[in-house]
Amino acid sequence: MHSAILPDRRLVSLTPVRPMLMLTGFLGAGKTTLLRSLLNELSERGHLADVILNDMENALLDRETLREHAASVEPLTGSCVCCEGLDELCRMILEAAQSTHQLLMIELNGTADPLPLQETFTLLESKFLLHPRWQVCVIDARYFGQRSRFQELEKLQLETASHYYLSHAPGPSEEAEKEQMVRIINPGASRTTASDLAGALNDAISKNRGYRLGQAEERRGAKPSFDPLVHFSREHQHSRHHYAHEFTGCNIVFPEPVEPSRIQPWLKALPETVVRAKALIEETSDPDGRYLYERVGDEIPSSPIPVRSISKVPCSGLFIGPDLQPDELLGLTRELLHPRSHFPKK
Repeated sequence: MHSAILPDRRLVSLTPVRPMLMLTGFLGAGKTTLLRSLLNELSERGHLADVILNDMENALLDRETLREHAASVEPLTGSCVCCEGLDELCRMILEAAQSTHQLLMIELNGTADPLPLQETFTLLESKFLLHPRWQVCVIDARYFGQRSRFQELEKLQLETASHYYLSHAPGPSEEAEKEQMVRIINPGASRTTASDLAGALNDAISKNRGYRLGQAEERRGAKPSFDPLVHFSREHQHSRHHYAHEFTGCNIVFPEPVEPSRIQPWLKALPETVVRAKALIEETSDPDGRYLYERVGDEIPSSPIPVRSISKVPCSGLFIGPDLQPDELLGLTRELLHPRSHFPKK
């Protein structure tokens, strides 16, 4: 396993540490699916994780599918967690450092640039208490390398990864092609699975029981040379970071149960500008349950994810893509799905 392991001289007897796993990858690559599998694998090994779930528009939707699998799931909704959402993420990690659970997992939204986050984690390693820190890039074998002008953003998400995971079952020839592309972009990343990651995290948790992290030369009362909760200036960001800002999000509420036969035609009719769509829906045929429907590009999974939760999170749709037209999406949703759909009330 490839890992960002801290130098031994920093492992001194001050404060206990725990591993952190950060998931990156383009919109719809399968990050939440991998996270769900990984949480189950860890639970079978007796470990519970705190999860920070970042989404561009509404992180509450995916939280509903993870609540039963994690010790805690904290949503972080922000248009760009690598910029204006970075302060809030830092605060959430600092709060999570006080947790008694065995590890921290962070899922970034599909347009995030991980480089500013990795720099922040390095600057604040003695405060975050995260060791080792691994980044897994989830790669959708169907679309990797075919993102048009957003291909550079997909590369950014892979370049800083310690591991990568191929989703959506590529065939043998396609698998070899994608692996070759990965090696060109990031030759140091190693391929992994949910089971391999769970085993490596289990080993890291066991080793961390004997470790405590701190600055060997830290002077009591010394003033830090940087503000730990400050945004990175845009002028210091790399030239490709702007790709993370070319996407927008839109949220539409479904106030009442939906007729199941309307859902698939509605998803298929969404415009091409919708790169990623998620919809938490209560169906008229099953008033006691809710289901998470998804669309990635023009592909729609054959079965939705059941969400058996008593949460008050409203049923709604989340749409992400470049050049979205919210009024057009609302009109289409009212026509094809439910006539009383509306934007969230402020």
